[in-house]
Amino acid sequence: MARKSQDIERLFRMQKQIFLFSSWLLQKLDAQVYQLNEKERRILLALSNGDLAQHDRFIANAAERLRRIIEEMSRLSEARAKVNSEYDRQRLMLKLMAERLARMRGEEQRAEEERDLMDLLDCRYG
Repeated sequence: MARKSQDIERLFRMQKQIFLFSSWLLQKLDAQVYQLNEKERRILLALSNGDLAQHDRFIANAAERLRRIIEEMSRLSEARAKVNSEYDRQRLMLKLMAERLARMRGEEQRAEEERDLMDLLDCRYG
């Protein structure tokens, strides 16, 4: 039983690392979305100024950059949704693994206490 507990504990540590990695990925995706939003805001601000509105070439370049930003934001949104679902799944698996580990530890403790009791009874009445 101790071997099972060690295996579960090892799996629990791995689950925890995967969970932390998923959390890190979510933070990285959020930072990328923030950067894209800032770029978009700056471009829209420049476009809204009357001086630049007369320059067709600038507007065409800005529109192309906005299109790329929107496409990248779409990809980031999809990636974030996938990572978020994996993050939720990992959180659930981590919780289940912790419960299983606690249950195994309890069973091991009860088995050890029962062995100690049997040893005590054997010494006393054996």
